Amino acid sequence: MDKKFLNYTDWQQTADTVHMYLQMLGKVKLVRCHQRPEWAHVRLYLSIEGLSTGIIPGDDSPFEIQADFMKHMIIFRNGNGKTVHFDLHDGLSVAEFYKQFMKSLEEIGSPTTINVRAQEFYDPVDFDKDTKHHHYNREAVHLWHQNHLFAHEALRGFLSRFRGKVDGPAYYFGTMDLTGIVYSGESAPFGMNKPISDHAFDERYFECGFWPGDPNYPRPAFYGLPYPFISDLRGNDHLIRPAMAIFKPGKKEFFLTLEDALAYDDPFDAVRQFLQSSFDIMQKIHPWQHLDWITTPLTYAN
Repeated sequence: MDKKFLNYTDWQQTADTVHMYLQMLGKVKLVRCHQRPEWAHVRLYLSIEGLSTGIIPGDDSPFEIQADFMKHMIIFRNGNGKTVHFDLHDGLSVAEFYKQFMKSLEEIGSPTTINVRAQEFYDPVDFDKDTKHHHYNREAVHLWHQNHLFAHEALRGFLSRFRGKVDGPAYYFGTMDLTGIVYSGESAPFGMNKPISDHAFDERYFECGFWPGDPNYPRPAFYGLPYPFISDLRGNDHLIRPAMAIFKPGKKEFFLTLEDALAYDDPFDAVRQFLQSSFDIMQKIHPWQHLDWITTPLTYAN
């Protein structure tokens, strides 16, 4: 496997531009898709080519939008066979992307009005006014996508072990995370009157994912996030695996950087150890009621 990776600061201008592009795909789902717990209705799905919305309810026909990072284009298709696309290239500002994006939605028969304000972004600008973000480095985008293909397989391998309810891996457009969740089935309302968080945190679960970094922590990393949150491992620090994994009390998350994962002879096993040990530590601190059933192995015959 390819063991190359990008720190966020190595491609920040392109990363920020692509982040804004992909937010528009997610915001169309936010408007048109049936609501689901933990914002599952707005997530994007990884594909060999890039990221896809999956099927979205349309006006006259369902449609999907794909960000193809091999051909470097945005593709719109509807159930009537109509296809529209436009190219991704260096110099394409977020404002111009927004203009072409809205026009394409009209051309496939499903014009959609979205909130143009960037969400959960350190430097928010309205899409239709954003001429600051206009960088698109094809090689960087390709490597970022390849890192996601590795992360998707590693996360899926961990999540596949659970009999209980599991979501993902899928991409959250606000935080640029590729995320999976293992649910406990036990209610745990966030209760802070914050619309995004109140809907994201309403059940005890273990979230695991891959994140490309940000200006404050530029190293792309796998993470494990127990909810309800924990800030003290209560003497269980020695259980974190593999050796290069850490727990950040301020973030309330476990981290294994992509660079460290790829340094092991078996990177997939390193990620599996990391997520499993993070999950096990969470169970020592806040045990789930139905853990035995959730973790009972499946018995499908080959």
